[in-house]
Amino acid sequence: MRKSSGFTLIELLVVIAVIALLLSILMPALSKAKDLAMGAACKGNLKNYTFAIAMYCDDYDGKFPQAERCYFSQLNAYPVESSVSDPLHLRWCNGDVDLKSHPEYGGQLFSYLMDAKSFICPAFKRLAVRNSDDQFFQAYGSSIRNYEPWYNYTMNAYVGSDNSGIRETRVLNISEVRKPATTFSFTEESSYVDTEYNASGLNDTFMIPGDDTMVQGWLSQVGGNPMLVEPGPDSVGQFYDVIAGFHHAPTGNKLGGRGNCAFIDGHVDSHYRRETFYLAWPK
Repeated sequence: MRKSSGFTLIELLVVIAVIALLLSILMPALSKAKDLAMGAACKGNLKNYTFAIAMYCDDYDGKFPQAERCYFSQLNAYPVESSVSDPLHLRWCNGDVDLKSHPEYGGQLFSYLMDAKSFICPAFKRLAVRNSDDQFFQAYGSSIRNYEPWYNYTMNAYVGSDNSGIRETRVLNISEVRKPATTFSFTEESSYVDTEYNASGLNDTFMIPGDDTMVQGWLSQVGGNPMLVEPGPDSVGQFYDVIAGFHHAPTGNKLGGRGNCAFIDGHVDSHYRRETFYLAWPK
C-alpha cells in the first residue's frame, strides 16, 4: 500500500503554530515601521510650514500671520457651513471647507501653503475617526454633513495671535522671538483630552496653552523659570491645549507619546506634551 504524501494533522498543527509564532514576532516590527513612516511623512508636511512662515514673515517685514486666520479668511461661518453648529471649532474635520478642494476660503498663510502635500498627519487621520474628545466636537459634531479630518497642524497663538487674552504673552514680529530654535510656529494637537492636563482637544486653527493670567500664575509657581511650567497635577495644572502625544505613545496612553513641531528657525522635531509651554513661549 502506498503511503499518503499529505500532511498529518500533527504536522499541519506544527506548521500553523510556526506561522503564528512568526507573525507574533513580525507584526510589532511591521507596526513600528509603519509608525516611523507616518512620522516621517508628518515631519515632511511640517517642513512646508516652516517655509511658509519664513516666506510670509519675509514678505511682511517680519510680522507673523494671525493664528486665528492662518488657514481661513474669516472666523464667521461660510455659506457652506450654515447647517453646522459652532463651525469655527469644527473646521478641522469638516470636508466641506477642506482648503485643498476650496482654496477660495484660504486665509493669510494659505497661499504660502498651497504646494504642501498635506495639512494632516497620516497617524492622526487614522486615529481621528469619529472619536474626538473635544467638547465642541462632542456637542456639535453630529451637525457635520461631510466628516473628513483634513488638518491637525495648528499655529502657536503666542506668535501673531489677535487674541486680547494673551497680549502680555504674545509677540507679533519674528524679531521679538528670543530663541527661534526652541519656539514652534506650528505643532500637532491631538483630538484626545486628558482633563488633568488639557481642557480641549483640536478644535480651531491655533494652539494656546493659556491666557496671560494663567501664564503669570504658572511662572510665579516655578520661580519664573518657563522650563518648569508643565501641564498636569504634579506641576501647574490644566492647560487649554497641549502638544499631541500619539507618536510612539505607550499602550493605553494616547497622549503619552510625542507630537511633531515646526520651529521658527526652520527645523522640525518631536516633543512631549510636558514641553508645550516652554516651546510655545516666545519670550
